[in-house]
Amino acid sequence: MELKIHSIRAVAIAILLWNVYASAQALHKAPSGAQSINSYASCYEESTGKLIGSHRSRTTVLVSPDGRFRAYAESEAIASDPDHAGNAECQNTSRLFVANAANQPFRVVLDLTPSPEMLGNSIDLIDWSPKGHRLLLGQGVWQWGSDADATTTRIYDADTGRLSSEGFIEKAFRDNFGIHCIGVFQPVGFSPTGAAVIKAGPYFDIGEEGSAKESCVRKEGLWMVDPETPRVDPLPPQYKGQHYGKSASAAP
Repeated sequence: MELKIHSIRAVAIAILLWNVYASAQALHKAPSGAQSINSYASCYEESTGKLIGSHRSRTTVLVSPDGRFRAYAESEAIASDPDHAGNAECQNTSRLFVANAANQPFRVVLDLTPSPEMLGNSIDLIDWSPKGHRLLLGQGVWQWGSDADATTTRIYDADTGRLSSEGFIEKAFRDNFGIHCIGVFQPVGFSPTGAAVIKAGPYFDIGEEGSAKESCVRKEGLWMVDPETPRVDPLPPQYKGQHYGKSASAAP
């Protein structure tokens, strides 16, 4: 399905930021990070783009610093017959599992299902907070064979069982810089004080060399976002993040 640019802009302002790439890609590429682990799964061969069949991917377990909580994510990419009318070739379902204490079973706390506009999805486990039990994650959605791609930052509080709204980062920037503020935001980790560290960059319209006039972020950099306030503060260019969670064995 073809996505219209103005529709993507509306979603970016109201709910979450849609990052539409100017250059077409046959396949969505798994996000990469120095510390994060991603549940990305595909029905396609990366080198050729050929449909090769269904595939399931599962991350390793990420343990909170004090060892009390564990989390992992999985994604299942289901391939269908491309010659069968009405069926999409590849659709993802991704889930986040969390367990408290070593002897407790994992339970689903986030379930991403495909939509006609965004058939692909995955979950990126970024890190646990240094204190408390908050899990920072990236919720990725995209359309297979399209340029449409979006990443949403979310926080799961294991103590309360609450999951943040899909647009709390975007709302924090709008609250601080104006209602029409837009940008490109990616989760990076936690600060020592427990604020979310976000990589922010300018938003570009397709085909334009300069950033959009509504883009409140003019150059790429790191910011701290306090989900409680919400307050945003720029970090110095030399800032070096820390990783607090511990990777354990493979998920069950």
